[in-house]
Parts: sequence; structure tokens; C-alpha cells
Amino acid sequence: CAMLLITGCKKDVKLVNGENAVVTFKEGGISSNELYNVLKEDQGAEKIMDLIDTFLLDKLYDETDEEKKYVSQNVKSIKDAAKNMGVEYETYLKYYYSVPTEEAFEDYLVLSFRRDKWTEEYAKETITEKQINDYYETEVFGDVDASHILITVDTKTDATDDEIKKAENDALEKAKEVIKKLNEGGDFATLAKEYSKDSQTSENGGTLGKVNDGDLADEALDALRTLKDGSYSSSPVKSSDGYHIVYKKSQDEKPKLDEKLTEEIKTKIAQETASKASFQLQALKELREKNEMT
Repeated sequence: CAMLLITGCKKDVKLVNGENAVVTFKEGGISSNELYNVLKEDQGAEKIMDLIDTFLLDKLYDETDEEKKYVSQNVKSIKDAAKNMGVEYETYLKYYYSVPTEEAFEDYLVLSFRRDKWTEEYAKETITEKQINDYYETEVFGDVDASHILITVDTKTDATDDEIKKAENDALEKAKEVIKKLNEGGDFATLAKEYSKDSQTSENGGTLGKVNDGDLADEALDALRTLKDGSYSSSPVKSSDGYHIVYKKSQDEKPKLDEKLTEEIKTKIAQETASKASFQLQALKELREKNEMT
């Protein structure tokens, strides 16, 4: 449409050098080659890559419930964001995502989902036996039967820096107070019921059951693994949740590296690898070469 507005009803207007003209003036003009080169450099490369990847990934993947859920959740999230800003949804899409309609945005989300899916699958293909063994040695542990007391940093959403700093210091001091009471012979479960702000565990004396990766803040889990059975952390363990005092009842033996665990390790390594933007570029380059793109 923009081209039609610019060129009107002109047909095959030539410049002095013989090139087709998009716009002419009293002397000279702008050729179609000049316009093409600008569009190609500005947006064309990105758009053609989108078309290429859409074509190739459509051959690889069918629509799944997981994909539909991903699209619907992101659409809802963006609609909420637009509403909170007081702007029309399509205006928000045009400004932040450079897409004109909701349908185009959904196509963009599908492409993003499938690019990520391919990248993770490709990452799995590149994982070596050494990577698997190294991960097993350093990252795999037996389940820990544990409890914790969580002291949260309580602040208002509009708190000042000074107020936040004070709240953090208050939480730290309270955590230290709990440890002091433990050192004096206090019962962990009783103190958890009194002090812990983890509503899901406090009434049960802070009992977490058996935990491993993903079940607890990384910092708290790392602290648990260094403790001896029947001991608690001698200093507060800070995480994004607040300050933890962790207690280790026992720890299971490290699981054997069987086929199931190997697959789990490959998935985790692949997810970590695929999250790097540079690797996705590599993965998509491989997809195009695999399909003999010329």
C-alpha cells in the first residue's frame, strides 16, 4: 500500500541511469533498487529469517496443547499489560512487538515457541558423555530429608531504600535470634511454628520432607548438602525468599546413573544451553543448513 501511495499510477518510469523509479523529481529521483536495499538492510533480513524458520518448523512440529497454552498465556499477559497502561491492545502490539494484529502476534508466539523447542532438541544432540558425567559428579545428590524456618523481609510495595534496608536487617537479626535459641537447646519444630513465615510448613514444625533440585531455594539447598545429619545451619542462609535456618535430618545415597537419570541430566543441560541467545542462533543456523537452504 505504501508503494502504491508513493508511485501512484506511474508505470515503468525510468531514471537517467536506466533504473526503475519509485519517486521522481524535476531532476533525478529515487530508484526501486535504492528502496529495496534500504528495506532489505532495515527489516528484510529479519523478516526473511522469520519466513524461513516458520516454513521449516511448520514441517517439524504440529500444534500441541503445550503450544496453545503458551500462546494463550502470553496473549493474556500482554492484554493485561496494555490494560494497565491504559492503551489499546493492538496499539501496544504495534509499539512493543512491531506486529499489526493479534493474529500476527499469535504467529510470532508460535514461531518463538517452536524456535525454543528446536533449540533445546538440538542442544540435546550436542551433549557429550563427558558433560553428562561431569554434571552427575557435581550436581546430582541424594534427596535430603529436611526442615527449615523462613524469616521473610517484610516491606510495602512503595518502600524507600532505607525502609527496605531496615526490613532486611530486622529479618537477619530475627534469624540470628532463632539460631541463638537453637544453640541454647530450643526445639527446631517449636521455633518453626513460632517464627517461620512459610505458611505451608510452619504448622508442621518446618518439615519439608525429602527435597532436591527445584524444591527449595538454591542457596538453602546448597547449605543443606554441606550439613551433617542431625545438624542445622549455624548462620542464616539468604535467598530471594528471605533468611532460612535449615535442618538436615538425613540424606539418601546418590542415585545411580541409569538410563532415566541420564535423560533427566541431558534435559537439564539442554535447557541451560538453549537459554543462551548465541546458542539459539547456532541451532537455527544448523536447522537451515540441515534443510540445504541456499
